[in-house]
Amino acid sequence: MCFSNFHSRFGIMQAFLNFGQSSIRLQKFVFLMWRHYNYERMRRGADLYLLQSNSTYVNIWTAVQSLVIITAGHLQLCFLKRLFKSKPAEGDKPRC
Repeated sequence: MCFSNFHSRFGIMQAFLNFGQSSIRLQKFVFLMWRHYNYERMRRGADLYLLQSNSTYVNIWTAVQSLVIITAGHLQLCFLKRLFKSKPAEGDKPRC
């Protein structure tokens, strides 16, 4: 790009501006930032899928463990009832 001033006495002096080197550097930086943002977006997507799969895993195991705890409590209650249940002998009177 060439700039010249025809109305001044320094009209023969011209300034040449070259944007070639700057635009190549800018293009390189834009490409690097684009690559970085794409990498981060893919990594964030992978983290989201991992989080969802872990959430499903945790929910299933929480339900299974809850069922095991409830079943164990019910079995303990049944065994304790049976332990303290006594049958009266044939000649004994029932106690109050």
